[in-house]
Parts: sequence; C-alpha cells; structure tokens
Amino acid sequence: MRRGGPSVLGIVLAGGEGKRLMPLTADRAKPAVTFGGTYRLVDFVLSNLVNADI
Repeated sequence: MRRGGPSVLGIVLAGGEGKRLMPLTADRAKPAVTFGGTYRLVDFVLSNLVNADI
C-alpha cells in the first residue's frame, strides 16, 4: 500500500439491465455473472483497482 502519495478514490460503475446477456442476467446483476466458473465479472475490475494501488 502506498504511503504519503495522493489520495485516490476508485468508483466502479456497474449496472444496467443486461439485455445482451439475458440468459445469464435473468436472475442476477451483470457484475455478479460468473466467468470461468470461479470469478465474477466485477472481480476483474476490483483486481485492476487493487493492482493499480487505488
């Protein structure tokens, strides 16, 4: 974790109806859709934020 650097805030915009993913989003939000059986779509975004020290 960075110390003494500028404060940075990350905002994740995730939502919408997910019409193009309809079979997968009928019961859950787009960020909660699984990818590869292990991860959720939002996990990639959160991982990138962590790796960028945000």
